[in-house]
Amino acid sequence: MPGLRAPRSARPILTILLAFALGVGAGGLLPFSQAENDPLFQPFWEAWALIQSRYIDEVDAEQLVAGALTGLVDSLGDEFSYYIAPEVYARDYTYSGEFTGIGVMVKTNSQGGIVVMEVAPDSPAAAAGVLVGDIFYAVDGEAVAGLTQDELSALVPGARGTNVRVTFRRGAALHTFDIVRDVFVVPNVAYELHGDIAYIAMHAFHKLSRSQLEAALAALDMASRAGLVFDLRGNPGGTIESAIDVASLFIEDEIVLQQVDRDGQTSQTRGAGGSASIHAPIALLVDSESASASELLAGALQDHARATIIGEATFGKGTVQAIQEVANGGAVRLTVRRYLTPLGRNIDQTGVVPDIIIEADDDSEVDEQLTAAIAFLESLRS
Repeated sequence: MPGLRAPRSARPILTILLAFALGVGAGGLLPFSQAENDPLFQPFWEAWALIQSRYIDEVDAEQLVAGALTGLVDSLGDEFSYYIAPEVYARDYTYSGEFTGIGVMVKTNSQGGIVVMEVAPDSPAAAAGVLVGDIFYAVDGEAVAGLTQDELSALVPGARGTNVRVTFRRGAALHTFDIVRDVFVVPNVAYELHGDIAYIAMHAFHKLSRSQLEAALAALDMASRAGLVFDLRGNPGGTIESAIDVASLFIEDEIVLQQVDRDGQTSQTRGAGGSASIHAPIALLVDSESASASELLAGALQDHARATIIGEATFGKGTVQAIQEVANGGAVRLTVRRYLTPLGRNIDQTGVVPDIIIEADDDSEVDEQLTAAIAFLESLRS
């Protein structure tokens, strides 16, 4: 998919309809239980009984449970740990790279409207005629004004083959489409050539990322290239497994990362094998929106001197989350480990500092970071 680039401006809040969560890692958690008659929980049950018996309006018990779960996890003060409501968890939390829905990415504009930012190729939305810039107006006849992206993305996706009627505002006119939901792949890897310098941008880490990256490397015929610019700017991360798989393309049987659990025990993870045998020098582009799995990869390549990191310090997310379903069909996303670079550097809150710092100028028509990366690789030939 030549000609695309990772974003250079501050990251908009994106929702892929259907969307996947941002962050690193998914997996099982040990079950936790507590007897209802434990004195520690007595205040909770007293408050529950008071609400059920004395609150002026009829109470939705499920809403109370959701509020309690939200508050429980929010009390940790960890922005990466949170409760996921059943209708949201029913969306894709598998990081498969494939989604069931209509196939658009959206952002919220300054007026609170939810705007189509990108239409996935070969998606139901593309076939129906949805365009970038269209603003969601109604779903199945119900106005969506005031809804958040999460709330909207709980309405639009659904089972493959089912129909959803979506009305968009396009300029002054309203356009209504009957769209049949289907499975689609979100574009993730883009590539092009700058002379004999190869360029690849990857926008997220999921189960398809390694195979997509391998396909791009093959298409670029890396054996004949003088260098590779690997662009992770704006890449918010994905699964730890995908990051390890991608790192293994560049790093042989060596340590890719270390992980520290709640007991302070450290484990080391080595590459998964299958190196791409890239002998050309690599410039890795990062910025303040390169997070989690992007930082894991950047830290590993930097520690092993496998790439020169260029751009701005990364986001600074050095923790691993696991997602565990709970009895009501929702889930809890919880930080369970911290990760370190192969040399033991903790990048949480600080990020990966580039070897060559180039600040982006969003007002410039020239991509100065990419220009600097190409110039750096070209300089190595002399």
